[in-house]
Amino acid sequence: MSVWEDFLDDVFGQPNQPGKVMICFANRYLEGMDDVKYKIKYDSHEKSGVTTAQNYCIELSPTSFNPIQIFVWSRQAKAWKKLEDVVAEPGHKKLVRKMMKTFKVPGKTGPLPDTLPNKRPDQPAPTPAPGPSPTDPQGITPDQNQNENDQPQAKPRRPVPGEITVAQLKKIFPQAKESDLQNVADELNVDLPKYKLDTPVRRAHFFGQIRQESDSKMSPKTENLNYKSSVLTEKFSYYRKPQHHGEAAIDGRPDSVTKPLSNAKRIVIANKIYGPDGNPNGNTQPGDGWKFRGHGFFQLTGYDNYHAFNKEYAHYWSGNVDFISNPDLVMQFPYSLRSAVWFWIANNCVAKADQGVSDAAINAVTHKINSGMDGAKERRDYVKVAYAAFK
Repeated sequence: MSVWEDFLDDVFGQPNQPGKVMICFANRYLEGMDDVKYKIKYDSHEKSGVTTAQNYCIELSPTSFNPIQIFVWSRQAKAWKKLEDVVAEPGHKKLVRKMMKTFKVPGKTGPLPDTLPNKRPDQPAPTPAPGPSPTDPQGITPDQNQNENDQPQAKPRRPVPGEITVAQLKKIFPQAKESDLQNVADELNVDLPKYKLDTPVRRAHFFGQIRQESDSKMSPKTENLNYKSSVLTEKFSYYRKPQHHGEAAIDGRPDSVTKPLSNAKRIVIANKIYGPDGNPNGNTQPGDGWKFRGHGFFQLTGYDNYHAFNKEYAHYWSGNVDFISNPDLVMQFPYSLRSAVWFWIANNCVAKADQGVSDAAINAVTHKINSGMDGAKERRDYVKVAYAAFK
């Protein structure tokens, strides 16, 4: 491989002989594509390899004017995809750019925490540093040059958005009262950069997730735990454990029954699935599972989350509020919204959101907010609807 600028320095070759050919894999901005697996066949020869951001051009010296066949590997189809053939030119070098529409999303797996699952820590873990906010105007670049495909060669950057408006929120929550939406906008517009809601993409993820958790009315909910027996076994690890087989049939309602479970039954379920033998999340005391069940726009769950929210509340808002003694406060506005903002920042959802509005990025944020990935497809749809409202 060589740099295409050097390749074009010496343009002329031998008349009536095929000139050299260089094939470059680039994106729409003429940047070299990373991690493109290719295969090129010509004159009974074959070249293959994988590009990098620095080495993305392949130089060929054909001896005939037979078509040069180019193939790239499609990860989605798990097969080779044939691109348009290239033919050498007599006596001249030929530079061909293959514009690729794919992109690479880097992945990273972190180590598991080395902590006891049933031990309540003395102090909550420190809050991760929030993601960076834009510091420049990010204006749209005017009068951009066009490449050979009439596409802009400079990456446009969207302007920093203004305040959140009721009209934007109404597109995401069509059945919500305008007065409620105005309260939400007023609450957040106080300091959008501090809340890490200062770009269209971040707002799309934040409100798209709320749309799934709180429906089209944007109503903060509490986890009602009105589960069928079959759902308890499917959804919660507690009921799948051998020592608890049969409990789902007693605690949940039969599939054919529509009458809601009694409050007593729901308390039993909450204390089991969020208790020490289920998914404790810091719940070690009797009744913690029901007391610290999901509340608010992001369904804040578990003693650890309530304790951390309680401790860090003063970093973002004024007032002295005790969410440990009275966790039901998280159901009330503005705490229902503030708990979601705190979770958004404390769990660094921003870093995942800043990767864009692709399905992979939305799934990454979803996993932060709901590790069981409940309603993953709907969340992807809602985030995209929200992005259209904010961009």
